Amino acid sequence: MNIEQLEYIVNIARTGSISATAEIMHVSQAGISKSLARLESEIGFELFERTRIGTMPTDRGRIIIEKANEALLKIQDVRDAVLMQNDHIDGEVRLSVSPNFMAVLPKSIVSFKNYYPYVRLEITEKDSIDIIEDIKQNKTDMGLIYLNHEPKVTEELWLTKMFESRVVVCVSKHSWLASKTSVTRKELLTQPFVSINGSFSKRYMEQFKEKYGPVNIIFTSNNQEVLKRTIAEGAAIGIFIEFSIKKDPLITSGEIVAIPLVSDESNIVTFGCVRSKKQNFPRTHQVFLKYLLTEIHSLEK
Repeated sequence: MNIEQLEYIVNIARTGSISATAEIMHVSQAGISKSLARLESEIGFELFERTRIGTMPTDRGRIIIEKANEALLKIQDVRDAVLMQNDHIDGEVRLSVSPNFMAVLPKSIVSFKNYYPYVRLEITEKDSIDIIEDIKQNKTDMGLIYLNHEPKVTEELWLTKMFESRVVVCVSKHSWLASKTSVTRKELLTQPFVSINGSFSKRYMEQFKEKYGPVNIIFTSNNQEVLKRTIAEGAAIGIFIEFSIKKDPLITSGEIVAIPLVSDESNIVTFGCVRSKKQNFPRTHQVFLKYLLTEIHSLEK
């Protein structure tokens, strides 16, 4: 029994297919079949059975595969620890984030790369719904998502709550709303809006309209700089999440004023990290999350 064989059986169990495992691991299907046959001969019983729906673990095989997965995770921990001791950490972090996280990523990336220059970062911006699907399909390693009103995270994913932030209304310094210390949704009904073109913002505005009536959204965009510039010019107002705009130059210069939104409903948004239970959690991923949270918490000061 060797590490390669453990990797084979864990991946066959995940994919339900020797051919799919061969493709993922970049080895021949015949090579995996021979290695599996040798392992089954060594332990004295079959780990898998061939069915119409795929290659499925036997009852005894399922126990061994679970232990093999645990062993592989421990081995990865050892590899990560060795890299840490050698002070030459490399690898890759594939991260997908919901739109509001983009505001805190630049400083987090710079801080991380100063200490870990050999780690490759691949960062994409997507809706929470798409991020969850990408993790299930192993297109990304982890995602930072909205937890409010998003689809239920299935048993195959780990979900960790990270932090909360308030919903605020952003208005031009010239707006009559700028002098207010708080504002209700009803007070906003006559105002033109701009909005992020994402599932969370769409759902939020739909709920707004269902309860309080029509809302004049003049345009939506995923370019937050365009949205904020439109607000600063006094052409519209917008609803944002506080942490994402707290240190924005247009906020700190006073061109835009952020006003807490108050109502009989919760105006707190919860954010979290989601990742697959089928994949390990390398130290590089953990360290990058640590830098990201450090930057987010600095906004609270």
